[in-house]
Amino acid sequence: MSYRERLEKLQEQELARAVQAMTLREQALAEKQALRREYLASTVKRGRVDPIELQAGMAYGQRLERDIEARTAALQHSAAMVAEERLRVMERRRDRKAMEALLDARIAADRLEHNRTAIALMDEAAVTRWRPTPLA
Repeated sequence: MSYRERLEKLQEQELARAVQAMTLREQALAEKQALRREYLASTVKRGRVDPIELQAGMAYGQRLERDIEARTAALQHSAAMVAEERLRVMERRRDRKAMEALLDARIAADRLEHNRTAIALMDEAAVTRWRPTPLA
């Protein structure tokens, strides 16, 4: 494995870690949103309401909202990191392919030069060994 291939593989691993982090953040956000839905569904009561219970419920609802906002921001950050890592992987892949193309072109040029040199040596050997045959 070449140096550039190793760099590309390392960058792919970084991308995988970023995707994994984003997935975990998506799950955490979904959990908080589910808690909020449960909270909103459970707040519908009839009859007398205890002010302390109401205040605690409002504080809990506000905390859920803040958590959801924070997790949404973290998820957006993760999405940006994934996009950045994808660009880096594509850049590494492009660099590797460009270097491979240059190497292939260099190998082809070396083969062509080697063939030309070999043909020139054969031509010279044929000329120096050639003797005219007498015409009868």
